[in-house]
Amino acid sequence: MFMTIDMSQQKLYRLLRDEKTIWVLYLDIVKFHEVEFRYGYIICRQILEEIENELNLTLRKERNLFLYSQSESRGGDDFVVYFVPGKNMHWEMKEIIEQWVLPFEERFNRRIRKLVNEKISLRSGLARCINEVGRSPDYLIYAAVKEAFLLNKSEPDPHFFARRDEISHLIEEPDTYLKAAFQPIIETRSGEVFGFEALARIPGSTCFNNIADLFPFAEKIGQLYPIETLCRRQAITSYPAIAQNREMLFLNINPQVLIDPEFASGHTRKLLSEKGLAPKDVVLEITERSAIEDFSTFRDALDHYRNQGYLIALDDVGAGYSSLQSVAELHPDFLKVDRSLIQGVNADPIKWALLETFVTFSKRIGCRIIAEGVETAEEMRTVVQLGVDYVQGFLVARPTFERKSINPAVMQILDRVHRLKSIDQNPILSMVEPLPLFDSNALVNSVETYFREHPHQWLVGITEDSRLVGVLQRDRLFAALGTRYGVSLFSERTVPILMDTNPLIVEDTTPLEVVSSLAMQRSDTQLYDGIIVANLRKPIGMVSVENLIKAISERQIQLAQGANPLTGLPGNLRIDQEIRQHLERGLTFGLIYVDLNKFKYYNDLYGFQQGDLAIKMLGEVLLNASYITAEKTFIGHIGGDDFIAISSPSDLEKLAVNILAQFEQSCEQLAGTENLSVALAGLIINTTDQSWTPLLVSERAAQIKKEVKAMGGNSFLLR
Repeated sequence: MFMTIDMSQQKLYRLLRDEKTIWVLYLDIVKFHEVEFRYGYIICRQILEEIENELNLTLRKERNLFLYSQSESRGGDDFVVYFVPGKNMHWEMKEIIEQWVLPFEERFNRRIRKLVNEKISLRSGLARCINEVGRSPDYLIYAAVKEAFLLNKSEPDPHFFARRDEISHLIEEPDTYLKAAFQPIIETRSGEVFGFEALARIPGSTCFNNIADLFPFAEKIGQLYPIETLCRRQAITSYPAIAQNREMLFLNINPQVLIDPEFASGHTRKLLSEKGLAPKDVVLEITERSAIEDFSTFRDALDHYRNQGYLIALDDVGAGYSSLQSVAELHPDFLKVDRSLIQGVNADPIKWALLETFVTFSKRIGCRIIAEGVETAEEMRTVVQLGVDYVQGFLVARPTFERKSINPAVMQILDRVHRLKSIDQNPILSMVEPLPLFDSNALVNSVETYFREHPHQWLVGITEDSRLVGVLQRDRLFAALGTRYGVSLFSERTVPILMDTNPLIVEDTTPLEVVSSLAMQRSDTQLYDGIIVANLRKPIGMVSVENLIKAISERQIQLAQGANPLTGLPGNLRIDQEIRQHLERGLTFGLIYVDLNKFKYYNDLYGFQQGDLAIKMLGEVLLNASYITAEKTFIGHIGGDDFIAISSPSDLEKLAVNILAQFEQSCEQLAGTENLSVALAGLIINTTDQSWTPLLVSERAAQIKKEVKAMGGNSFLLR
């Protein structure tokens, strides 16, 4: 019979106080519910009695091996056995599966042969319980039983004890065994480093091949909180040597830790302060290694940290537990799109559409998108093109213990893509769709299968040695297969037999109007075929003629809506866009604010029709003068007699001189223009000097305009 719980527990408590190690073995029957279904309740009741009898008999026979041993039933098929090893033991408790559980299982199965005609297997979990200062014996026993239970219900781990010992060493000597690596997150608009994600590393580990294995195991043995605490401490301690210019620190936080009262004690904030950091410099990255069960409680915890100044990022979006409900409930400041959605996004229409949706969605709810795991130039171009705010991945830089330079190839991609995103220069890139690629040795029937599985895909590329050699249109393929002998003629042949070897291929720098012209010059049979868009002759996607026509129509409408009706020059909307684009690129540029002196007097004296002629004349002067500049100059009409010119700083004085000269010549052809003169307020905007905004540019230019108008006559003032 089993000992009473009270007496046995008291004995265990005394052993702990005497600094004895207690081993807790949790046993149950594998798939016991299936055994009960096959044999019924009565037989299963007898099976449990036989386990109990064999446990009693075994423990009595082995008294000489143990200083103390006892067993108890936990209900159903669950049993717990406590062991305190004695001096006569010839094996270690870590070997209990081979030395004790398997022999016990064999004896138990001999007992129940009369009841069942199959072998019943036992599942086990073993935990170690030792005395700890400040912890009561009942808590320690309870924690050990819980740990053994969790191990019993999980997959067997042959490295369990070695891993547990390694975690113990890590907790005891974190400075020796634990380091923080940092991976940069860059802003796609400027290419500058926005922040770093801190990633734990355990150099020299023999049990954890991947750092991702550390945290689930730590959680399994009840050590997740101390491990995460140490990881945060190492990250915060190491970060000042990495960061520059208030770059953000991304700290990984498990949801279960965030709602732990001990985490809310303020230790993290105190450590930040000691290292010269503040909560506003930190993004808490919710890793969601486990599901959030109580969103209300978790949201309250997040609000607590937000009120302190921390920002919140939701990690692994598109994978694992990071559901749309998490986004809706937690209102994160950043969404980190998982690598599983970024990998191959340039050639996968579904991933392309999903990422595009996330970007649009993020703008609607006021948060920012971070693309994780960007590893190729093609992925980089695509995520930037789709409007992702920040990028992180091996292509940018690998995690390192010291600050390293960003991959120069990334900066080239960013510069090129942003240059092409200008409305005036290249809207073609915004219409590019992914181009699935097939090798020239692929069979026609494999492409047919692909088209049937992807009903919205209308074109694929055919490559040979990574070089595009042709394309295959969906309609053309099915038309060929639909002929009388089409299937037998083509299905088992390679795709070159049906591909178009001379598709229209345009560089991503080609202006929209040129693409349209080239597309319309094709023969009638090819007029509506897809257009391949390439970067240095390497295909990056495709554009449909339908989308091309729509884009041209929308472009004309936008230009018409944004233009000043009198001069046809870009109006305030386009002027604001142009200034913003220059500021976002971080480039120094020049600006001239143009205004007619005494225009109101002239308009009142000669009438509004003559006044309109003077304004149109000034617009033509500005356009003509802009043609002599080395780089393209933007001319906009603010309204009334106010204009603006945006050019390179090196061209600014030359442009101003040309405007004044041409204005004087043009005035000779207009009645009463001796009463008119033009004031040019020049301004150099150096984005490295201060935080410029379109409003600040406008205010500064207005100040200079006031000064130059006071000079009178045709004049130019540069500040």
